[in-house]
Amino acid sequence: MTLQERNRPRSGPGVASHRDRATGWASTHRVHLGMPHLAFSGLSEAWLLKELGHRHWIQLARMAEYDFPDFYDEAGHTVYAAFRSVRIEGARFDMAKENDTLVIRSSLFRLSRTQVQSEHRLSIGGAMLGIVRMVSVFVHRNGQTSNRSVVRVEIQGLPPVSEAGKSDLSGLDGTLWAWDEGTIVAADHRPQLFFPCPSQDFNGAGFLYFANVPAFVDRAEWNVDPDFARNAITRWRSVAYHANIDPGEAISIELVDFERGDLLWRHRCRVTRATDGKHMADVLSVRSRVEVAGSRRVAARQEIGCTDRPDC
Repeated sequence: MTLQERNRPRSGPGVASHRDRATGWASTHRVHLGMPHLAFSGLSEAWLLKELGHRHWIQLARMAEYDFPDFYDEAGHTVYAAFRSVRIEGARFDMAKENDTLVIRSSLFRLSRTQVQSEHRLSIGGAMLGIVRMVSVFVHRNGQTSNRSVVRVEIQGLPPVSEAGKSDLSGLDGTLWAWDEGTIVAADHRPQLFFPCPSQDFNGAGFLYFANVPAFVDRAEWNVDPDFARNAITRWRSVAYHANIDPGEAISIELVDFERGDLLWRHRCRVTRATDGKHMADVLSVRSRVEVAGSRRVAARQEIGCTDRPDC
């Protein structure tokens, strides 16, 4: 029996109908936090995005009634879920500490023939840590091995397109971003060059891992202002992905413009492929400083006047 045959959609009693599946899949996942899940100033954003990307992938299999996520198109090409956009909002990652239990409540909706959106609500002890929304597209390499050959495809057997989650797409491309024209500054920093490492920055499908794009932006921030970045944590982030690279290629990160104060830094970064200047990603971030004292962290959130702002 082939792998595809073993992964046939389930049928029989207890299996959701297409109508039921169109309203979205929901699940709750709990993680006991330790060192792999934490960073210097709280919950690790890099770990979190990888975990939520995995949750998204697993739920795609459930939506398709597969036993495990192993997708193929009609021609037999392996199909992957590549993320088109990720948005983090209302983040309070500095609340997380060792031995906390992080609760992740996830739901999944089909948005179009090739796009699926997931929403992940994070909490610890009943307190919200933020919401992460992710939109993926089904892709395959168009008969080649290069990541430049990736094209969108449609997967058969999924439920109908859902109307339930469509409104959540607003702002994923940065349309909620509202600059204060009085404090905006045009960046004069030179683009920074980074060489992603195959053993650390690429995933098992051979793509530059989507979660590592904002991680490179944080490294660029660290290079520009290490005093601020040392205790900085993400409050809001929007990433729009446009292209990928192959192992051995470099990426360039340019700080395009920013608005900042002593405790808050809002910046926009453009990520390009250094070899040909291909536009790879746009990353809009709101970062704030927190006081780090052992396992307890005091947020500066109340001091930066962002309680009523949608991007903070």
